Amino acid sequence: MPKLNRIVLSLSIFLFVGILQAAAIDVNKLIKVTKENNPKCIIYYYYKNELYCSTSALSSGKPDPQIVNYETQAIIFDDRPWQAAWGQKTDTITTVEYVPAGENVENWNELITSQFISGLKDKITPLQFSERVIQSLQQLGFKPEITFFEKSPNRVIFEFRITEPQNVMQDELQMITKGQNGLYILHYVIKTSNMGEDNRRKWLKNLQASKPIESQ
Repeated sequence: MPKLNRIVLSLSIFLFVGILQAAAIDVNKLIKVTKENNPKCIIYYYYKNELYCSTSALSSGKPDPQIVNYETQAIIFDDRPWQAAWGQKTDTITTVEYVPAGENVENWNELITSQFISGLKDKITPLQFSERVIQSLQQLGFKPEITFFEKSPNRVIFEFRITEPQNVMQDELQMITKGQNGLYILHYVIKTSNMGEDNRRKWLKNLQASKPIESQ
């Protein structure tokens, strides 16, 4: 199980797509997330205006071998091998998670998450999306340190650092791109309060070079 709450993943996936579809998920298996209990969450859900998570996969079996075919972005990785470790595709949301070879989504130190949310491009701007993510983190009791690297009508890149409590420290770079059919979100996150300048420059460059596949 992950030792770090992947707060950002939950916010990005479910913040703007409404209430969780109860027919698709057994809500009785979800745990309400609070700053104090810090459950070892794998997947987060926004349900009835509250943040919930599951501590295990809600579907059994091995990862879908077709995960790689879900990808909606041309991602620039670093020189290490990364593997598609988890993915999900619905009518509104597509998510693929990558970890360095040898890690998995239940035991990771670095994580890249690629998301596509359809139908949002005319409802919310990339900047508004980022502001809502930050606001939601603050509402959960965190005090993220925020840095914006790019703000334009079609793309926003920002960083948030959670430095306390220690058990949820993380440093994340997030890029939100407005595409023809929706919003594309690309995250790089590492389990530390500060990824360091060299790592930050590297991943900023990688994110900036990554593009929605529709624009290729």
